[in-house]
Amino acid sequence: VVAIEESAAEATALSGEIVISVESNDTQTYQALADAYMALNPDVNVLVELKSPGTGPDAYLQWVRTQFASEVPRVSIIESVHLRDLAQEGRLLNWAPYLQRENPYTGQKWEDSFEAWGLNLVRDPNTGEMFLMPYMSVQTFWVYNKSMFEAAGITDVPPQPSWDQFVEWNEKLKAAGFIPIAMEGTTEQIWGGGRMPWLMRSAMDQYHRDEIELIRCQEGDWCFREGIDDTWSYDPSDVRNDDPDRISINVTRHLKALHDGEIRFDSECTVEMMEQIGRVFKSEHGFVPEGWTGMTDAYPLFLTQKAAMWMVTGGFYTSFPKDIQSLAEGAYGGSGEVDEDAAKAASEFEFGRFAFPNLEGPCVQGTARANELTSGALAIPLKDRTQNDLEVDFIMFWTSPQGMQIYLENKLDPANLQGGIAGPPLIKGVELPEQWKDIFAQSVFVGNYEKPGAPGDAVARGFFKYEETKREWSIMVQEFFEGTRSAEEFAQDYQKLLEDNFAGMLEYLNMTEDDLASPEKRPPGWVAAGPY
Repeated sequence: VVAIEESAAEATALSGEIVISVESNDTQTYQALADAYMALNPDVNVLVELKSPGTGPDAYLQWVRTQFASEVPRVSIIESVHLRDLAQEGRLLNWAPYLQRENPYTGQKWEDSFEAWGLNLVRDPNTGEMFLMPYMSVQTFWVYNKSMFEAAGITDVPPQPSWDQFVEWNEKLKAAGFIPIAMEGTTEQIWGGGRMPWLMRSAMDQYHRDEIELIRCQEGDWCFREGIDDTWSYDPSDVRNDDPDRISINVTRHLKALHDGEIRFDSECTVEMMEQIGRVFKSEHGFVPEGWTGMTDAYPLFLTQKAAMWMVTGGFYTSFPKDIQSLAEGAYGGSGEVDEDAAKAASEFEFGRFAFPNLEGPCVQGTARANELTSGALAIPLKDRTQNDLEVDFIMFWTSPQGMQIYLENKLDPANLQGGIAGPPLIKGVELPEQWKDIFAQSVFVGNYEKPGAPGDAVARGFFKYEETKREWSIMVQEFFEGTRSAEEFAQDYQKLLEDNFAGMLEYLNMTEDDLASPEKRPPGWVAAGPY
Protein backbone atom coordinates (compact mmCIF):
# COMPACT_ATOMS: atom_id res chain seq x y z
CA VAL A 1 0.00 0.00 0.00
CA VAL A 2 2.83 2.39 0.89
CA ALA A 3 4.47 1.76 -2.50
CA ILE A 4 1.22 2.57 -4.29
CA GLU A 5 0.78 5.73 -2.23
CA GLU A 6 4.29 6.93 -2.95
CA SER A 7 4.14 6.15 -6.66
CA ALA A 8 0.74 7.83 -6.97
CA ALA A 9 2.01 11.01 -5.34
CA GLU A 10 5.18 11.06 -7.46
CA ALA A 11 3.53 10.17 -10.77
CA THR A 12 0.63 12.62 -10.66
CA ALA A 13 2.44 15.67 -9.21
CA LEU A 14 -0.96 17.26 -8.73
CA SER A 15 -1.45 20.88 -7.74
CA GLY A 16 -4.40 23.21 -7.30
CA GLU A 17 -7.43 23.68 -5.06
CA ILE A 18 -10.40 21.44 -4.26
CA VAL A 19 -13.49 22.74 -2.42
CA ILE A 20 -15.74 20.20 -0.67
CA SER A 21 -19.24 21.66 -0.26
CA VAL A 22 -21.52 18.79 0.70
CA GLU A 23 -24.51 19.20 3.03
CA SER A 24 -23.23 18.07 6.43
CA ASN A 25 -22.03 19.24 9.85
CA ASP A 26 -19.45 16.46 10.04
CA THR A 27 -16.29 18.52 9.72
CA GLN A 28 -14.21 15.82 11.44
CA THR A 29 -14.72 13.21 8.72
CA TYR A 30 -14.22 15.44 5.69
CA GLN A 31 -11.25 17.22 7.21
CA ALA A 32 -9.63 13.86 7.95
CA LEU A 33 -10.08 12.88 4.29
CA ALA A 34 -8.71 16.22 3.15
CA ASP A 35 -5.67 16.00 5.44
CA ALA A 36 -4.83 12.45 4.34
CA TYR A 37 -5.12 13.44 0.69
CA MET A 38 -2.96 16.55 1.12
CA ALA A 39 -0.32 14.44 2.86
CA LEU A 40 -0.05 12.43 -0.37
CA ASN A 41 -0.40 15.48 -2.61
CA PRO A 42 1.29 18.38 -0.81
CA ASP A 43 0.78 20.83 -3.68
CA VAL A 44 -3.01 20.46 -3.48
CA ASN A 45 -5.07 22.53 -1.07
CA VAL A 46 -8.35 20.87 -0.06
CA LEU A 47 -10.84 23.22 1.57
CA VAL A 48 -13.69 21.77 3.63
CA GLU A 49 -16.60 24.20 3.32
CA LEU A 50 -19.61 22.16 4.42
CA LYS A 51 -23.16 23.45 4.22
CA SER A 52 -25.13 22.90 7.39
CA PRO A 53 -28.43 21.02 6.98
CA GLY A 54 -31.63 21.96 8.76
CA THR A 55 -32.32 25.30 7.10
CA GLY A 56 -35.21 24.01 4.99
CA PRO A 57 -35.71 21.01 2.72
CA ASP A 58 -34.58 22.86 -0.41
CA ALA A 59 -31.99 25.25 1.02
CA TYR A 60 -28.93 23.27 -0.06
CA LEU A 61 -30.27 22.79 -3.60
CA GLN A 62 -30.98 26.50 -3.87
CA TRP A 63 -27.45 27.23 -2.70
CA VAL A 64 -25.99 24.75 -5.21
CA ARG A 65 -27.83 26.38 -8.09
CA THR A 66 -26.49 29.80 -7.14
CA GLN A 67 -22.98 28.41 -7.54
CA PHE A 68 -23.74 27.72 -11.19
CA ALA A 69 -24.73 31.32 -11.80
CA SER A 70 -21.08 31.93 -12.65
CA GLU A 71 -19.66 30.34 -15.78
CA VAL A 72 -17.23 28.20 -13.77
CA PRO A 73 -18.42 27.34 -10.23
CA ARG A 74 -15.78 27.63 -7.53
CA VAL A 75 -17.05 24.53 -5.68
CA SER A 76 -15.54 21.17 -6.58
CA ILE A 77 -17.67 18.51 -4.89
CA ILE A 78 -21.41 18.71 -4.24
CA GLU A 79 -23.84 16.00 -3.20
CA SER A 80 -27.54 15.64 -3.99
CA VAL A 81 -29.85 13.28 -5.87
CA HIS A 82 -31.81 16.25 -7.26
CA LEU A 83 -29.41 17.60 -9.89
CA ARG A 84 -31.20 16.49 -13.07
CA ASP A 85 -31.50 20.02 -14.45
CA LEU A 86 -27.77 20.61 -14.13
CA ALA A 87 -26.99 17.29 -15.83
CA GLN A 88 -29.35 18.14 -18.69
CA GLU A 89 -27.70 21.53 -19.09
CA GLY A 90 -24.31 19.86 -19.44
CA ARG A 91 -23.04 21.43 -16.22
CA LEU A 92 -22.03 18.19 -14.43
CA LEU A 93 -19.12 15.86 -15.05
CA ASN A 94 -19.93 12.44 -16.53
CA TRP A 95 -18.16 9.89 -14.31
CA ALA A 96 -18.30 7.07 -16.88
CA PRO A 97 -14.98 7.69 -18.71
CA TYR A 98 -13.10 8.06 -15.44
CA LEU A 99 -14.46 4.77 -14.10
CA GLN A 100 -12.61 2.99 -16.89
CA ARG A 101 -9.27 4.49 -15.82
CA GLU A 102 -6.80 3.13 -13.32
CA ASN A 103 -7.24 4.46 -9.81
CA PRO A 104 -3.70 5.50 -8.79
CA TYR A 105 -4.51 4.70 -5.15
CA THR A 106 -5.32 1.05 -5.90
CA GLY A 107 -3.47 0.29 -9.13
CA GLN A 108 -6.69 -1.19 -10.56
CA LYS A 109 -9.49 -0.02 -12.86
CA TRP A 110 -11.55 2.37 -10.77
CA GLU A 111 -14.91 0.74 -11.54
CA ASP A 112 -13.66 -2.57 -10.15
CA SER A 113 -13.49 -1.01 -6.66
CA PHE A 114 -17.30 -0.68 -6.49
CA GLU A 115 -20.09 -3.15 -5.92
CA ALA A 116 -21.53 -3.45 -9.43
CA TRP A 117 -25.17 -3.25 -8.30
CA GLY A 118 -24.52 0.18 -6.79
CA LEU A 119 -23.27 1.70 -10.02
CA ASN A 120 -26.01 -0.03 -12.02
CA LEU A 121 -28.69 1.80 -10.04
CA VAL A 122 -27.45 5.27 -10.95
CA ARG A 123 -26.17 5.11 -14.52
CA ASP A 124 -27.96 5.01 -17.84
CA PRO A 125 -27.97 1.32 -18.84
CA ASN A 126 -27.93 2.28 -22.54
CA THR A 127 -25.33 5.04 -22.74
CA GLY A 128 -23.34 4.30 -19.57
CA GLU A 129 -23.57 7.97 -18.56
CA MET A 130 -23.42 8.57 -14.83
CA PHE A 131 -23.61 11.99 -13.20
CA LEU A 132 -23.97 10.98 -9.54
CA MET A 133 -21.35 8.92 -7.72
CA PRO A 134 -22.58 6.56 -4.94
CA TYR A 135 -20.22 5.19 -2.30
CA MET A 136 -22.39 3.88 0.58
CA SER A 137 -25.58 1.84 0.96
CA VAL A 138 -28.79 2.60 2.85
CA GLN A 139 -31.95 0.82 3.92
CA THR A 140 -35.20 2.12 5.36
CA PHE A 141 -37.12 0.24 8.05
CA TRP A 142 -38.94 0.70 11.37
CA VAL A 143 -37.55 0.46 14.89
CA TYR A 144 -39.60 -0.04 18.04
CA ASN A 145 -39.15 0.23 21.79
CA LYS A 146 -39.20 -3.36 23.08
CA SER A 147 -40.32 -2.53 26.62
CA MET A 148 -43.25 -0.44 25.36
CA PHE A 149 -44.33 -3.24 23.03
CA GLU A 150 -44.20 -5.72 25.90
CA ALA A 151 -46.20 -3.38 28.14
CA ALA A 152 -48.86 -3.16 25.41
CA GLY A 153 -49.02 -6.95 25.12
CA ILE A 154 -47.32 -7.15 21.72
CA THR A 155 -45.12 -10.23 21.68
CA ASP A 156 -45.13 -11.33 18.04
CA VAL A 157 -43.09 -8.98 15.84
CA PRO A 158 -42.28 -10.69 12.54
CA PRO A 159 -39.50 -9.40 10.25
CA GLN A 160 -42.17 -7.98 7.90
CA PRO A 161 -45.67 -7.63 9.37
CA SER A 162 -48.96 -7.30 7.53
CA TRP A 163 -50.78 -3.96 7.52
CA ASP A 164 -53.52 -5.46 9.71
CA GLN A 165 -50.88 -6.39 12.28
CA PHE A 166 -49.43 -2.89 12.10
CA VAL A 167 -52.87 -1.37 12.72
CA GLU A 168 -53.43 -3.73 15.66
CA TRP A 169 -50.09 -2.73 17.23
CA ASN A 170 -51.08 0.93 17.03
CA GLU A 171 -54.41 0.21 18.70
CA LYS A 172 -52.75 -1.70 21.55
CA LEU A 173 -50.06 0.92 22.10
CA LYS A 174 -52.62 3.72 22.22
CA ALA A 175 -54.76 1.73 24.68
CA ALA A 176 -51.68 1.28 26.89
CA GLY A 177 -51.25 5.06 27.06
CA PHE A 178 -48.38 5.45 24.60
CA ILE A 179 -47.98 7.50 21.46
CA PRO A 180 -47.68 4.68 18.93
CA ILE A 181 -45.67 6.46 16.20
CA ALA A 182 -43.27 9.39 16.30
CA MET A 183 -44.00 11.07 12.97
CA GLU A 184 -43.87 14.60 11.66
CA GLY A 185 -46.28 15.86 9.02
CA THR A 186 -45.75 19.46 7.94
CA THR A 187 -46.06 20.06 4.20
CA GLU A 188 -42.33 20.87 4.14
CA GLN A 189 -41.51 17.53 5.78
CA ILE A 190 -43.75 15.68 3.34
CA TRP A 191 -42.58 17.58 0.27
CA GLY A 192 -38.92 17.77 1.25
CA GLY A 193 -38.40 14.07 1.89
CA GLY A 194 -39.18 13.41 5.54
CA ARG A 195 -40.35 10.01 6.75
CA MET A 196 -43.88 10.07 5.32
CA PRO A 197 -42.82 10.19 1.65
CA TRP A 198 -40.81 6.98 2.11
CA LEU A 199 -43.96 5.17 3.20
CA MET A 200 -46.07 6.73 0.43
CA ARG A 201 -43.50 5.69 -2.17
CA SER A 202 -43.49 2.13 -0.87
CA ALA A 203 -47.30 2.11 -1.03
CA MET A 204 -47.46 3.37 -4.62
CA ASP A 205 -44.91 0.71 -5.58
CA GLN A 206 -47.24 -1.99 -4.23
CA TYR A 207 -50.15 -0.66 -6.29
CA HIS A 208 -48.42 0.01 -9.63
CA ARG A 209 -46.02 -2.92 -10.00
CA ASP A 210 -47.59 -4.43 -13.15
CA GLU A 211 -47.35 -1.20 -15.14
CA ILE A 212 -43.81 -2.23 -15.97
CA GLU A 213 -45.39 -4.20 -18.81
CA LEU A 214 -46.52 -0.88 -20.35
CA ILE A 215 -43.29 1.03 -19.87
CA ARG A 216 -40.64 -1.61 -20.66
CA CYS A 217 -38.46 -1.23 -23.72
CA GLN A 218 -39.96 -3.13 -26.62
CA GLU A 219 -38.17 -4.74 -29.54
CA GLY A 220 -37.18 -1.98 -31.94
CA ASP A 221 -36.92 0.65 -29.19
CA TRP A 222 -33.69 2.61 -28.80
CA CYS A 223 -33.27 1.16 -25.30
CA PHE A 224 -33.97 -2.52 -26.08
CA ARG A 225 -31.10 -4.82 -25.06
CA GLU A 226 -30.71 -8.16 -26.77
CA GLY A 227 -30.21 -11.02 -24.36
CA ILE A 228 -31.88 -9.06 -21.53
CA ASP A 229 -35.21 -7.57 -22.57
CA ASP A 230 -36.09 -10.48 -24.85
CA THR A 231 -35.66 -13.02 -22.03
CA TRP A 232 -37.39 -11.12 -19.20
CA SER A 233 -40.83 -12.04 -17.87
CA TYR A 234 -42.95 -10.28 -15.26
CA ASP A 235 -42.80 -11.91 -11.82
CA PRO A 236 -44.08 -9.73 -8.93
CA SER A 237 -43.09 -12.41 -6.41
CA ASP A 238 -39.44 -11.67 -7.22
CA VAL A 239 -38.58 -8.33 -5.59
CA ARG A 240 -35.59 -7.92 -7.93
CA ASN A 241 -37.55 -8.74 -11.08
CA ASP A 242 -37.41 -5.10 -12.23
CA ASP A 243 -33.75 -4.38 -11.45
CA PRO A 244 -32.02 -2.44 -14.25
CA ASP A 245 -29.67 -5.34 -15.02
CA ARG A 246 -32.74 -7.50 -15.77
CA ILE A 247 -34.98 -5.16 -17.75
CA SER A 248 -34.78 -1.84 -19.60
CA ILE A 249 -37.34 0.92 -19.14
CA ASN A 250 -38.43 3.39 -21.82
CA VAL A 251 -39.22 6.66 -20.07
CA THR A 252 -41.07 7.87 -23.17
CA ARG A 253 -43.45 4.92 -23.02
CA HIS A 254 -44.07 5.71 -19.34
CA LEU A 255 -44.89 9.32 -20.13
CA LYS A 256 -47.04 8.33 -23.10
CA ALA A 257 -49.05 5.90 -20.93
CA LEU A 258 -49.65 8.71 -18.44
CA HIS A 259 -50.54 11.17 -21.19
CA ASP A 260 -52.94 8.77 -22.93
CA GLY A 261 -54.63 7.68 -19.69
CA GLU A 262 -53.44 4.07 -19.79
CA ILE A 263 -52.07 4.76 -16.30
CA ARG A 264 -54.53 6.71 -14.16
CA PHE A 265 -54.91 7.71 -10.53
CA ASP A 266 -58.61 8.58 -10.34
CA SER A 267 -59.36 4.95 -9.64
CA GLU A 268 -60.70 2.68 -6.95
CA CYS A 269 -57.15 1.41 -6.42
CA THR A 270 -55.82 4.86 -5.46
CA VAL A 271 -58.81 5.19 -3.11
CA GLU A 272 -58.02 1.79 -1.59
CA MET A 273 -54.36 2.72 -1.11
CA MET A 274 -55.15 5.98 0.66
CA GLU A 275 -57.81 4.41 2.86
CA GLN A 276 -55.38 1.71 3.97
CA ILE A 277 -52.67 4.25 4.80
CA GLY A 278 -55.29 6.36 6.55
CA ARG A 279 -56.13 3.52 8.95
CA VAL A 280 -52.88 4.41 10.71
CA PHE A 281 -51.95 7.96 9.83
CA LYS A 282 -55.20 9.91 9.82
CA SER A 283 -55.00 12.24 12.81
CA GLU A 284 -58.43 11.20 14.05
CA HIS A 285 -57.11 7.78 15.13
CA GLY A 286 -54.59 9.23 17.58
CA PHE A 287 -51.72 6.94 16.54
CA VAL A 288 -49.45 9.89 15.72
CA PRO A 289 -48.59 12.79 18.06
CA GLU A 290 -51.21 15.45 18.65
CA GLY A 291 -50.54 18.32 16.28
CA TRP A 292 -48.22 16.20 14.16
CA THR A 293 -49.06 18.06 10.94
CA GLY A 294 -47.35 21.08 12.46
CA MET A 295 -44.39 19.08 13.77
CA THR A 296 -41.01 19.26 12.03
CA ASP A 297 -39.12 16.73 14.18
CA ALA A 298 -40.77 13.93 16.18
CA TYR A 299 -37.56 12.02 16.88
CA PRO A 300 -37.22 13.30 20.50
CA LEU A 301 -40.52 11.58 21.31
CA PHE A 302 -38.96 8.24 20.42
CA LEU A 303 -35.66 9.00 22.14
CA THR A 304 -37.40 9.98 25.39
CA GLN A 305 -39.64 6.87 25.25
CA LYS A 306 -42.87 8.76 24.78
CA ALA A 307 -43.48 7.20 21.37
CA ALA A 308 -43.02 3.52 20.59
CA MET A 309 -42.08 3.42 16.89
CA TRP A 310 -39.86 5.41 14.55
CA MET A 311 -39.22 5.06 10.84
CA VAL A 312 -35.50 4.93 10.08
CA THR A 313 -34.28 6.55 6.88
CA GLY A 314 -30.56 6.10 7.47
CA GLY A 315 -27.87 6.26 10.10
CA PHE A 316 -29.93 5.17 13.09
CA TYR A 317 -27.69 2.40 14.41
CA THR A 318 -24.63 4.60 14.67
CA SER A 319 -26.43 7.80 15.69
CA PHE A 320 -28.85 6.43 18.32
CA PRO A 321 -26.47 6.38 21.32
CA LYS A 322 -25.06 9.79 20.36
CA ASP A 323 -28.55 11.25 19.98
CA ILE A 324 -29.47 10.01 23.46
CA GLN A 325 -26.27 11.57 24.79
CA SER A 326 -26.98 14.87 23.03
CA LEU A 327 -30.46 15.00 24.53
CA ALA A 328 -29.19 14.32 28.04
CA GLU A 329 -26.51 16.99 27.67
CA GLY A 330 -28.93 19.58 26.26
CA ALA A 331 -27.11 19.60 22.93
CA TYR A 332 -29.76 18.06 20.67
CA GLY A 333 -29.43 19.66 17.26
CA GLY A 334 -32.79 18.78 15.74
CA SER A 335 -35.73 21.10 15.20
CA GLY A 336 -38.18 19.27 17.45
CA GLU A 337 -39.50 20.52 20.74
CA VAL A 338 -37.77 18.74 23.60
CA ASP A 339 -39.17 18.10 27.07
CA GLU A 340 -36.17 19.22 29.13
CA ASP A 341 -36.88 16.94 32.10
CA ALA A 342 -37.42 13.94 29.83
CA ALA A 343 -34.31 14.83 27.85
CA LYS A 344 -32.10 15.00 30.94
CA ALA A 345 -33.35 11.57 32.00
CA ALA A 346 -32.91 10.06 28.54
CA SER A 347 -30.99 6.80 28.46
CA GLU A 348 -30.45 4.05 25.94
CA PHE A 349 -33.11 1.36 25.68
CA GLU A 350 -33.46 -1.89 23.80
CA PHE A 351 -35.06 -1.62 20.40
CA GLY A 352 -36.10 -4.04 17.67
CA ARG A 353 -36.71 -3.59 13.96
CA PHE A 354 -39.16 -4.65 11.29
CA ALA A 355 -39.50 -4.01 7.57
CA PHE A 356 -42.17 -1.87 5.93
CA PRO A 357 -45.52 -3.62 6.53
CA ASN A 358 -47.31 -5.19 3.58
CA LEU A 359 -50.41 -3.30 2.53
CA GLU A 360 -53.46 -5.45 1.86
CA GLY A 361 -56.39 -5.19 -0.52
CA PRO A 362 -57.68 -6.40 -3.92
CA CYS A 363 -55.50 -3.91 -5.82
CA VAL A 364 -52.17 -4.75 -4.14
CA GLN A 365 -49.76 -6.26 -6.67
CA GLY A 366 -46.70 -7.10 -4.59
CA THR A 367 -45.12 -7.03 -1.17
CA ALA A 368 -43.85 -3.84 0.44
CA ARG A 369 -40.41 -2.80 -0.67
CA ALA A 370 -38.25 -0.09 0.85
CA ASN A 371 -35.23 1.99 -0.05
CA GLU A 372 -32.42 -0.56 -0.26
CA LEU A 373 -30.07 1.32 -2.44
CA THR A 374 -27.01 3.42 -2.78
CA SER A 375 -26.28 6.32 -0.49
CA GLY A 376 -24.25 9.30 -1.47
CA ALA A 377 -24.62 11.20 -4.74
CA LEU A 378 -21.36 13.03 -5.38
CA ALA A 379 -21.25 15.35 -8.36
CA ILE A 380 -18.58 17.59 -9.84
CA PRO A 381 -19.33 20.76 -11.84
CA LEU A 382 -17.96 20.54 -15.37
CA LYS A 383 -14.82 22.69 -15.65
CA ASP A 384 -11.60 22.55 -17.63
CA ARG A 385 -9.99 19.14 -18.01
CA THR A 386 -7.07 19.79 -15.63
CA GLN A 387 -9.29 20.97 -12.77
CA ASN A 388 -11.81 18.15 -13.22
CA ASP A 389 -8.99 15.59 -13.32
CA LEU A 390 -7.75 16.94 -10.01
CA GLU A 391 -11.19 16.78 -8.40
CA VAL A 392 -11.76 13.24 -9.68
CA ASP A 393 -8.39 12.23 -8.28
CA PHE A 394 -9.60 13.25 -4.82
CA ILE A 395 -12.76 11.12 -5.24
CA MET A 396 -10.58 8.23 -6.41
CA PHE A 397 -8.67 8.53 -3.15
CA TRP A 398 -11.91 8.80 -1.13
CA THR A 399 -13.32 5.65 -2.76
CA SER A 400 -10.13 3.61 -2.41
CA PRO A 401 -9.92 1.16 0.51
CA GLN A 402 -7.45 3.52 2.20
CA GLY A 403 -9.68 6.60 1.82
CA MET A 404 -12.87 4.77 2.72
CA GLN A 405 -11.24 3.37 5.83
CA ILE A 406 -10.46 6.94 6.94
CA TYR A 407 -14.02 7.96 6.13
CA LEU A 408 -15.52 5.09 8.13
CA GLU A 409 -13.19 5.42 11.12
CA ASN A 410 -14.26 9.03 11.54
CA LYS A 411 -17.93 8.47 10.77
CA LEU A 412 -17.99 5.66 13.37
CA ASP A 413 -15.95 7.52 15.98
CA PRO A 414 -18.16 7.57 19.13
CA ALA A 415 -16.84 11.05 19.92
CA ASN A 416 -18.01 12.39 16.55
CA LEU A 417 -21.55 13.51 17.30
CA GLN A 418 -22.07 14.46 13.65
CA GLY A 419 -20.96 11.04 12.37
CA GLY A 420 -22.84 7.84 11.63
CA ILE A 421 -23.57 5.70 8.58
CA ALA A 422 -26.75 4.18 7.20
CA GLY A 423 -25.27 0.97 5.85
CA PRO A 424 -22.10 -0.73 4.63
CA PRO A 425 -19.87 0.93 2.00
CA LEU A 426 -20.09 0.11 -1.70
CA ILE A 427 -16.29 -0.03 -1.90
CA LYS A 428 -14.71 -3.48 -2.01
CA GLY A 429 -11.88 -4.40 0.32
CA VAL A 430 -13.16 -2.26 3.21
CA GLU A 431 -14.05 -3.94 6.48
CA LEU A 432 -16.45 -2.52 9.01
CA PRO A 433 -15.41 -2.95 12.63
CA GLU A 434 -16.74 -6.22 14.03
CA GLN A 435 -19.44 -4.52 16.13
CA TRP A 436 -20.97 -2.79 13.11
CA LYS A 437 -20.51 -5.76 10.82
CA ASP A 438 -22.68 -7.83 13.16
CA ILE A 439 -25.32 -5.10 13.43
CA PHE A 440 -25.69 -4.55 9.71
CA ALA A 441 -25.73 -8.30 9.12
CA GLN A 442 -29.12 -8.31 10.88
CA SER A 443 -30.70 -6.41 7.99
CA VAL A 444 -33.77 -8.00 6.43
CA PHE A 445 -33.82 -7.16 2.74
CA VAL A 446 -37.29 -6.85 1.20
CA GLY A 447 -36.43 -5.28 -2.16
CA ASN A 448 -35.84 -1.79 -3.48
CA TYR A 449 -38.53 0.39 -5.06
CA GLU A 450 -36.29 3.27 -6.15
CA LYS A 451 -34.81 2.35 -9.52
CA PRO A 452 -35.49 2.98 -13.21
CA GLY A 453 -37.52 -0.23 -13.43
CA ALA A 454 -40.06 0.59 -10.71
CA PRO A 455 -43.02 2.43 -12.29
CA GLY A 456 -44.65 3.30 -8.97
CA ASP A 457 -41.87 5.40 -7.52
CA ALA A 458 -41.73 7.86 -10.42
CA VAL A 459 -45.35 8.84 -9.73
CA ALA A 460 -45.49 8.43 -5.96
CA ARG A 461 -44.58 11.93 -4.74
CA GLY A 462 -45.80 14.16 -7.49
CA PHE A 463 -44.48 13.14 -10.86
CA PHE A 464 -40.87 12.47 -11.86
CA LYS A 465 -39.54 14.74 -9.07
CA TYR A 466 -41.08 17.79 -10.79
CA GLU A 467 -41.19 20.37 -8.00
CA GLU A 468 -44.55 21.90 -8.92
CA THR A 469 -46.26 18.53 -8.49
CA LYS A 470 -44.31 17.60 -5.35
CA ARG A 471 -45.44 20.75 -3.56
CA GLU A 472 -49.09 20.33 -4.43
CA TRP A 473 -48.97 16.61 -3.60
CA SER A 474 -47.64 17.36 -0.11
CA ILE A 475 -50.58 19.67 0.57
CA MET A 476 -53.02 17.03 -0.67
CA VAL A 477 -51.44 14.38 1.58
CA GLN A 478 -51.57 16.61 4.63
CA GLU A 479 -55.21 17.51 4.01
CA PHE A 480 -56.07 13.83 3.69
CA PHE A 481 -54.47 13.01 7.03
CA GLU A 482 -56.19 15.97 8.68
CA GLY A 483 -59.56 14.75 7.37
CA THR A 484 -60.35 17.72 5.10
CA ARG A 485 -59.84 15.70 1.90
CA SER A 486 -61.37 12.27 1.31
CA ALA A 487 -59.60 9.36 -0.37
CA GLU A 488 -61.94 9.78 -3.36
CA GLU A 489 -61.08 13.48 -3.62
CA PHE A 490 -57.39 12.66 -3.35
CA ALA A 491 -57.63 10.20 -6.24
CA GLN A 492 -59.53 12.64 -8.47
CA ASP A 493 -57.24 15.55 -7.66
CA TYR A 494 -54.07 13.50 -8.15
CA GLN A 495 -55.14 12.72 -11.72
CA LYS A 496 -55.93 16.40 -12.25
CA LEU A 497 -52.52 17.33 -10.81
CA LEU A 498 -50.90 15.18 -13.50
CA GLU A 499 -52.97 16.63 -16.30
CA ASP A 500 -52.54 20.24 -15.20
CA ASN A 501 -48.77 19.91 -14.92
CA PHE A 502 -47.99 17.52 -17.76
CA ALA A 503 -46.65 20.17 -20.13
CA GLY A 504 -44.42 21.67 -17.44
CA MET A 505 -43.19 18.22 -16.43
CA LEU A 506 -42.25 17.41 -20.03
CA GLU A 507 -40.27 20.63 -20.26
CA TYR A 508 -38.56 19.82 -16.95
CA LEU A 509 -37.59 16.42 -18.35
CA ASN A 510 -36.26 18.15 -21.50
CA MET A 511 -38.81 16.35 -23.68
CA THR A 512 -41.69 17.28 -25.99
CA GLU A 513 -45.00 15.78 -27.11
CA ASP A 514 -43.31 14.96 -30.41
CA ASP A 515 -41.11 12.55 -28.45
CA LEU A 516 -44.23 10.80 -27.14
CA ALA A 517 -45.46 10.27 -30.70
CA SER A 518 -42.38 8.14 -31.46
CA PRO A 519 -41.53 6.29 -28.24
CA GLU A 520 -39.25 3.91 -30.11
CA LYS A 521 -36.78 6.76 -30.74
CA ARG A 522 -34.40 8.11 -28.13
CA PRO A 523 -35.57 11.62 -27.15
CA PRO A 524 -32.74 13.97 -28.15
CA GLY A 525 -33.01 15.99 -24.94
CA TRP A 526 -33.31 13.09 -22.50
CA VAL A 527 -30.64 12.71 -19.82
CA ALA A 528 -30.93 9.79 -17.38
CA ALA A 529 -29.64 11.52 -14.24
CA GLY A 530 -30.36 8.84 -11.66
CA PRO A 531 -33.50 6.67 -11.32
CA TYR A 532 -35.69 8.86 -13.56
